[in-house]
Amino acid sequence: MKTPTLEMFLNEMLTTKTAESYLYTINHFIKTNPKAKRYKFKEVVNYMERVNQKQSNPQYRIRILSAIKKYYDYLIITGQRSDHPCKKLNIKRNSNQAIQTQDLFSSEELELLLQRENRYWFLELRNQVLLGLLIYQGLSSEELIRLELKDIDLDNGTIYVKASKNLNRRTLELKPKQIIPLAKYIDEVRPKMLMMRTDILVLNKLGKPFTVDGVGSIIEPLKCLFPDRKLNPQTIRMSVICNWLNERKLTLEQTQELAGHKWIGTTEKYIKSDAKNERELINSYFPID
Repeated sequence: MKTPTLEMFLNEMLTTKTAESYLYTINHFIKTNPKAKRYKFKEVVNYMERVNQKQSNPQYRIRILSAIKKYYDYLIITGQRSDHPCKKLNIKRNSNQAIQTQDLFSSEELELLLQRENRYWFLELRNQVLLGLLIYQGLSSEELIRLELKDIDLDNGTIYVKASKNLNRRTLELKPKQIIPLAKYIDEVRPKMLMMRTDILVLNKLGKPFTVDGVGSIIEPLKCLFPDRKLNPQTIRMSVICNWLNERKLTLEQTQELAGHKWIGTTEKYIKSDAKNERELINSYFPID
């Protein structure tokens, strides 16, 4: 069997954009460190200390270290090394650190979650409604299970999300594609599922209000779509917020309002670093002679 190239390995493990960024960082690392293939823990630590001296931004340093770790993963998988020199090396994180956006999901990837088939017909529509509220409105699990029938305004195409300890209240627009499934679920499916008196919107298969764990159980079978990344309700919400900022190019203030963040500093963490700027930083701090 033909040994995969580093580029093939990265593209198999990561998204296209992340693979491209990692490949550039790794190639630069190899060129500026000719003996990198045989580096031990101490040499990698010394290199990362030089990175730290040049650039204090933890997001930038974590991304470089993540790429270097993938390089040594590749060497092990292809039989060029038997040990990983920096597998346990980590950069200290703090509460003000930026979100690791390279591990999140694009809008197109989130859409794949809606393709799940369900064993029972009534769960098909219920799950379509539930997943839609996660991937289009970016609701948290806690917000989703607290939604009531009165919070849905199909005439105006909106939902009202109540305030919580950590998030502000807000009114969000529904996608046109969500209106018909929601109407059918509320008018036809939910009444047949209902086994107790409640105004809670989303019911489990026993006809009772959904729980946070229940939301997680809906996502669990979908993890096979992205085996190398963490898929759960929290990372879905984080991805939606990230995509508002970086795909749709909404302003920080608009994104803060949609996400319900109390502080704009929370929203700022989702700004993706520009690949071009990353390359310029790498080249300026570690020029190739």
